[in-house]
Amino acid sequence: MTLPAERETPVETGRDWRTVDTPALLVDLDRLDANVDSMAEHARAGGVALRPHFKTHKSVAIARRQLAAGAAGITVAKLDEAEALADGGIEAPILIAYQIVAAPKLERAVRLADRVPLTLAVDSRDGAARLSVAAAAAGRVLEVWIEIDSGLQRCGVVPADAPALARLVVAQPNLRLTGMFTHAGQSYAARDAAEVATIAAAESSAVVEAATATRAIGIPIETVSAGSTPTARFLEASSGITEIRPGTYVFYDALQVALGSTTADRCALSVAATVISRPTRERVVVDAGSKTLGLDKGAHSSDLLTDYGSLIDADGAIVRLSEEHGVLRVPSGSPLAIGDRVRIMPNHVCSVTNLGRRFYGVRGDVVREVIPIDAAGGVH
Repeated sequence: MTLPAERETPVETGRDWRTVDTPALLVDLDRLDANVDSMAEHARAGGVALRPHFKTHKSVAIARRQLAAGAAGITVAKLDEAEALADGGIEAPILIAYQIVAAPKLERAVRLADRVPLTLAVDSRDGAARLSVAAAAAGRVLEVWIEIDSGLQRCGVVPADAPALARLVVAQPNLRLTGMFTHAGQSYAARDAAEVATIAAAESSAVVEAATATRAIGIPIETVSAGSTPTARFLEASSGITEIRPGTYVFYDALQVALGSTTADRCALSVAATVISRPTRERVVVDAGSKTLGLDKGAHSSDLLTDYGSLIDADGAIVRLSEEHGVLRVPSGSPLAIGDRVRIMPNHVCSVTNLGRRFYGVRGDVVREVIPIDAAGGVH
């Protein structure tokens, strides 16, 4: 989404980040590049393809970094995101890991499939029929993957039902079934790394079981895809997985630190905010509220986080958010004063990115790149 020209705030590179108008999304470019390279190397070492999730950053420029590092394709959660990638010149295969069933989106998806290699998700007879009708109307064949429920209890069929659905899908003349995928989002509600490892084992077991049972009835399944940032480090080809789809790893966040996925010194995204009020010695107010940080205390209701983000370079806690205000509880001797800048590590970076319009890429304290967020929002 592009802001009207009169509302744009030109930002020259070479400036100290403290001179940028706030709230602002800062990305440490050294950490970003290290995270991109590290996950790509993990996938190579584990013998699996990497198809990172675009919804974390929603930026074509960052997707290009991931592809340059070896990603085999891109995962998206919304049709808007896939269109933004195509509009940005990305030609890599795209998986829309979301059920598309309504006529307006089906028409858009079929048009998009003429521009980029596109794979769509299906988890029901009705969903398959709708995709097939839309494909037939356009005179083309759509590639689809069956979604497997590996414990999140959101979309997807349980492994035992996958072969029957596969039979229905391959019977549709305008669909081509090539894979199965799952997402163990319940890993975000785990209490520690050991519980994440257990969930990862169940995740891979579920989708591999579904693929194996479907192959046993004569239907080939090429791709067996799983993974989130918490579980990706436990997944490799030896389990039968062929592909992983982490997203948050490009930035990481406070929840990933709490889950043991990373350490704070690898978190690449922070929110810059300005102190606008200090009504008491223990209360400071900044200009980043729920419309910047989100009210999310971690995807899928994690109880590991108690505040609304973590202060990076100041003592205190973010204890309350209004739409445009962040309320901090600070030690009475805190030096924070009106006009000071602070940085906040978000609880959940995907929500923060969706509320932004651009990243300021920094090395040290200096802005080196201004990176557009090409698919922010996406609600018509």
